[in-house]
Amino acid sequence: MVAETTDSLGAMHRSQVHRDRWPQWGAFSPASYPPALRREAAVQWAGRARAEHGSIHQFAAVAHTLAELRAPLHLLGAAARLITDEVRHAEICAQMALTLFPEALEPGEDDHLLRWPIPHTPWPDAPPLRRESGEEQLALRWAIDAILTACCLGETLSVPMLQAIATVATEPVAVAVAEQILRDEHLHARFGWEALGVLMPRLDPAHLPWLHQQLSRHLAGFEASTCIGVRLPDLLDDPSILIEPGDPARPNLGVLTHRQYAMIFYHTLEQEIFPGLQALGLDPAGAWAERGG
Repeated sequence: MVAETTDSLGAMHRSQVHRDRWPQWGAFSPASYPPALRREAAVQWAGRARAEHGSIHQFAAVAHTLAELRAPLHLLGAAARLITDEVRHAEICAQMALTLFPEALEPGEDDHLLRWPIPHTPWPDAPPLRRESGEEQLALRWAIDAILTACCLGETLSVPMLQAIATVATEPVAVAVAEQILRDEHLHARFGWEALGVLMPRLDPAHLPWLHQQLSRHLAGFEASTCIGVRLPDLLDDPSILIEPGDPARPNLGVLTHRQYAMIFYHTLEQEIFPGLQALGLDPAGAWAERGG
């Protein structure tokens, strides 16, 4: 994912992607941490790199459909910024994984950290947009569903998760990486909510039941992939889920537990996502209740 290309392409890439001060990878000392600890953290950072690469794919598809829908140029410009940001996030997470565990490049080491699968989206491809009546509405509801899923759910959840990673990490390089990504995630979440404020009034109300079903399905998917079987009652009176500043006596290289991820998911759903969806005229509580059906 971070392989060299050509000097010219590299310069173009860096001028767009390396906007902030890049993390000082050389400041990390692998010898300061046990290999098992470094590898555990590298697995999580590599997974984040693959997720960010998937976001490049998702936002490129969204931008394509928004252009076909002749969305306002301000909306297209913001979407293009999101694509550039996701390229940056994929690179920085992949480089973090390799910095933590350079042994991944050695012959004989399994390729778990180096896997780079073809990205996929949690929705079908956008419908073709031709001049026939009704097709624009189908494309519009697809774009609304995609933005709702990728931004109003995914990016909104990413903000507190990255804040938690920056809090628990005891390694300065890991903190710097999390904080740099976090600066963009706030923008990505805001893009989603504001973009839907622009697009939802254009959607025929006849498509709202379909959107409701999609919301229910996406909530179930996020719960399954984020919480890994941890349910809200499992978290009651559990002090291990607290997000507290890392203790140098117990090094943390930017790792959260499944229960911490679950706690962040349920809290953000209640405090931010449900109110935002209600403001858009949707019924998140009903979609949540129906997610198992």
